[in-house]
Amino acid sequence: MSNSSVLIVDPVSSGKLYPRVLERYGIETILLDTDHALVSEFRTAPTPGALNFAADFGNSYDLLLKMCTDRSVSYVIAGSEPGVELAERLRADIPDCPAGETILPMRRWDKQYMFEALAAAGVPTLTTRAVPPGGDAVPAEAVAEVRAGRKLVVKPARGAASVGVRLVATPGELSDAVSAITDGAGLFGGASAALIQEMYPAPRVEYAVDTFSTPAGHELVCVSVYDKWVSASGDFVYERGRWLDHDDPVVRDVADYARRVLDALGVRVGPAHMEIMSGPLGPRLIDFGARAHGIGHPQHTHLLTGNSQIHRECEYIAELFGIPVPTAERGTGYALSRHGALVLLSIDREAVYLGGADEELAELPGVLEVRMAAGPGRTYPPTKSMMDSVALGLVFVVADSADELDFRCTEVRKRAGDFFAPV
Repeated sequence: MSNSSVLIVDPVSSGKLYPRVLERYGIETILLDTDHALVSEFRTAPTPGALNFAADFGNSYDLLLKMCTDRSVSYVIAGSEPGVELAERLRADIPDCPAGETILPMRRWDKQYMFEALAAAGVPTLTTRAVPPGGDAVPAEAVAEVRAGRKLVVKPARGAASVGVRLVATPGELSDAVSAITDGAGLFGGASAALIQEMYPAPRVEYAVDTFSTPAGHELVCVSVYDKWVSASGDFVYERGRWLDHDDPVVRDVADYARRVLDALGVRVGPAHMEIMSGPLGPRLIDFGARAHGIGHPQHTHLLTGNSQIHRECEYIAELFGIPVPTAERGTGYALSRHGALVLLSIDREAVYLGGADEELAELPGVLEVRMAAGPGRTYPPTKSMMDSVALGLVFVVADSADELDFRCTEVRKRAGDFFAPV
């Protein structure tokens, strides 16, 4: 397979990291843009050097499949959430291409099928009810629950980056949140069902679990914990993600649960990113992506641990293609060289970015990277999702202790706030 190539579908976010890692092994990569990434604003411009599914293939799957045959594509990567469905379909249709289970593949990208599959496999989940696209009949049980004082979470069955995820506490809020999803086009341009899910009881903590799977089993790459708050409008706003030590007591529990999720969803090869809530009920899946962790997270994981989902997948591809790679012990976990966190910037009211935050934030202790996306003089709405935070900026911070990391992250958020003026 030394002449084989790799196709990367929608190489945006962390997916942009793959080509340069594969290049180290001399592996040819083919990049493919789709309208799903464009409509969702995962990308706003063409990816340099990429083919375009619409312009170059007329959105013809058969023509794309023929290109894969002609150019000896033997492995397909989902470069971001918009590309998962097409990547999964290609894997199943390209001869000898590593793939997940082909029965009900939508359980890996549509949360309605996802939670149904988990329940069928006996994996503990939060109670979830679905309202189909175009529908507005909210289940009576859900209405009764909010009237009884329980809060519920409403989310799109197809989506990413917490877009459209709302916390509701009244029948009116419930109905509005459901309609906003079922009456709209969806994040990727298609119709989406609305899921109504029970709110995990307090005290609760959300973890990100990143894995890589091969026929030999599921490997744990890293676990991080999200710190977040709920805005006045009921939106979930992420403050930061902190990497946890492998020997942290919670890591084993959430990792064991994650492996059950992977088996139930038919994941047999490739990376997966899971968001898992844990507390008095034990671990429960909140969200899942059959692709690497986004927002550039893998490059920071590699800096802290020497490995990442992307580096591991590229190494696995090289092995499949018969390219020698250094031998390493698998499935033994990971070790952090330092404490680290990715701070996601946010604003609680409409504000204009004054510009100039990059240099000042970069000078703060422990700051290793500043990615300001906000444009000077531009006005931004209150932060409602992770994508809103990405549109403002991200800051990677490290420290030698957990307390020192907390202090440094607080200082970053405080300083960053000085560069946004309320409108």
